[in-house]
Formats: sequence, structure tokens, C-alpha cells
Amino acid sequence: MDIAALAMSMKQTELIQDVSLAMTKKMMKFQQENAEQIVEVIEASHPFLGQTIDISV
Repeated sequence: MDIAALAMSMKQTELIQDVSLAMTKKMMKFQQENAEQIVEVIEASHPFLGQTIDISV
């Protein structure tokens, strides 16, 4: 394999890794936003959730 082909192959691999990392970051951000929305819905439907503890002995 000549130098030019090797350089092109390495650059293509680097591009693929960069795109994959960017997509992973975007999906993580999307999942974080979904989790925050779920927490908001739960808190809105149960405003006193976690405020008291029922115990009996």
C-alpha cells in the first residue's frame, strides 16, 4: 500500500470515528432531556412524592 492510500485510509477512519462520537454525544443529550422530562411529569403528577415516610413498628 502506498503512502497516499494509507493516508486516505487513516483520514477516512478518523472521520468515521468523529461522526460516531458526535452521534453518541447527540444521543446522550437526547436521552438526558427525555429523562428530565420524565422526572418533571412524575413530580407534576405526585407533588408530595417523597415528602413523608410511613413507618410502623
